[in-house]
Amino acid sequence: MVEYGKTARDVAPAVVVVDRQFTVSRAVNFTVTSTRSLLSPSDHYKATDINGDVVLKVKGFCFSSRCLLLDAADTPLLTIKPKAFTCHETWRVFRGESTSPNDLLFSVRKSKIFQWNDNFDVVLANNTNPSAPCDFKMSGRCKNGTICIGKSDEIIAQMHRKTACFARDKREVTVNPNVDYVFILSLIIVLEEIRARRRRSNAAAAGAVSGAIALII
Repeated sequence: MVEYGKTARDVAPAVVVVDRQFTVSRAVNFTVTSTRSLLSPSDHYKATDINGDVVLKVKGFCFSSRCLLLDAADTPLLTIKPKAFTCHETWRVFRGESTSPNDLLFSVRKSKIFQWNDNFDVVLANNTNPSAPCDFKMSGRCKNGTICIGKSDEIIAQMHRKTACFARDKREVTVNPNVDYVFILSLIIVLEEIRARRRRSNAAAAGAVSGAIALII
């Protein structure tokens, strides 16, 4: 359940989705890096602070699209899992290692089935009214992106690629004061997983077309 409120100085809204312990009173910066390799296929991502210390890690599972978000001490915080058979590219995020509906925290889904940019609605588990507006919105382009509260333009986090557009391994993330940074980083991971799956799908399709052409020739 999300918590909103004002800080003591009324300078920023407090946004808590995972846990209040993951909020700080100042803006914080993270670097999200892809750690996938043939030598460590279960390692997907890591998030580091400005000192280079690991804050979060993301582990994957063989023969499963599920991934697990852990803190620096390897304590499971969230499970991230795509929803099967959906046109909106929906992903669901659960508390801990669970995938039970009772532990669902929020869902991420495309704002529209057909869209040019990556625009996603974030819906909290307690928002069960299908006609109600989304709780957060995530918008991403090749290099930059923002996360806003609901349908408003109130930005609570920003992201940009540290390197060129084709270098997909790193993202710089700035989280506003008093905003749950684990929640924000989990959204970044969902976005990166969606894009990674698209790249694999496109590569497989291109390979199939090349193979078919080779057979014809």
